[in-house]
Amino acid sequence: MANNDPNRPKKEGVSVEEMQSFFKNYGAEISLSLIFILSAISARYLFGMETWCIILLGLGGIIGTLLPQPIRQGLGSAMKFSAGSGNKYGQLAIAIVAIVISIVVSPLAFLIFGLVAGETLVMAKKGQ
Repeated sequence: MANNDPNRPKKEGVSVEEMQSFFKNYGAEISLSLIFILSAISARYLFGMETWCIILLGLGGIIGTLLPQPIRQGLGSAMKFSAGSGNKYGQLAIAIVAIVISIVVSPLAFLIFGLVAGETLVMAKKGQ
């Protein structure tokens, strides 16, 4: 049956259950994407600090490649803290606070992204 079959009932939008399952499965990715996008927008249009953000991103990448183990331990403890809040409202509050901080202190968000990228590069080369 073709997708444009006139006898097939038309679906109007996305159901609430589909949205809930999508956000449940991809909540962390959505939060990180929002943090990155809002950091870039606020760095450019609110503060005019895009040059500093790029410098800190590169600096974080260099530091992340030189010190991958402390970065991995710090990321692990941060993930345990956010997942250890237990309920979905605690995790939502942590995500909202992270998004607000990324808007206010966007160069710090880029430094953290660089640290994670450098650490991930080293760990991927090691096969871990």
